[in-house]
Amino acid sequence: MVTFNRCSFLYQILTRIYSFSWTYSRFMIVNNASEDGTLAVLEEFRDSLDLEIISLPENIGHGAALAKGLRRLNESGERPDYVVFLEDDSFPQSGYLDFLRQTIKNHSFSFISSGGYLVRLGKRINLSPKEGKILEADFGLFDGAIAKFENLMQIGYPVEDWFMMFDDFEYCYRIRKAGFRIGVMQNPYVEILHEGWGGGESHSHLWRTYYQSRNFILFVRKHLTWFSFLDALILNLKRLLGGLFVKNGLQLTKLRLKGYHAGLLGKTGKSLDLKTLREV
Repeated sequence: MVTFNRCSFLYQILTRIYSFSWTYSRFMIVNNASEDGTLAVLEEFRDSLDLEIISLPENIGHGAALAKGLRRLNESGERPDYVVFLEDDSFPQSGYLDFLRQTIKNHSFSFISSGGYLVRLGKRINLSPKEGKILEADFGLFDGAIAKFENLMQIGYPVEDWFMMFDDFEYCYRIRKAGFRIGVMQNPYVEILHEGWGGGESHSHLWRTYYQSRNFILFVRKHLTWFSFLDALILNLKRLLGGLFVKNGLQLTKLRLKGYHAGLLGKTGKSLDLKTLREV
């Protein structure tokens, strides 16, 4: 799990997990330089849940923090069969781990998620599998997912210099490029809140739009094909036009354009201040 400034959610999640008495080899939480009471919550549960806490000196984003955890696990020499991803705004139920383990053991997927979609030229098709069914996907959420650890290590780590957004898409692209399969299924044992986007009208939505736009361009630069170029062109034209008709549309469009420009220039890391929304 990667966590940042959600100590209230984190406390509820860890309290639940403590009551479930799950069996696992390691429970790693990467604290992305939280500024609230996160560290105190982690310390409270350190012994009872046998937490391995990685505290970072600065917020480096979800993908980079996830890479830190996977690298620590890989370099430890331990070779678990599976790695399960939790989020600090999603609430698991007691059957969560057993359900994921049984599902991936019984199918030929390397990565199974509770949500995802197919990638088609200039559009995304959300998958809604029926209960008990798994559909093959081009992209799967890390939230609520399980993966075969050795397959992930053959692919490498999530990209570490994009700060936020689109790193999960890029990683799923590499999963499929390596010949591994991504599956999507209904997971009745987790409630995913998706608090980060803030319902489409929040301050968080604005800066996330910038990074999503920038990193989409960085993705095309990194994995340039005719398909990736045309897909980005069509999809982002749609987003530009659609963004003009939503709340904060003008500001949203300006940040989207700034993101495209930053991507074309090859800017990485934290190139936009999250508070002022000014490029740095």
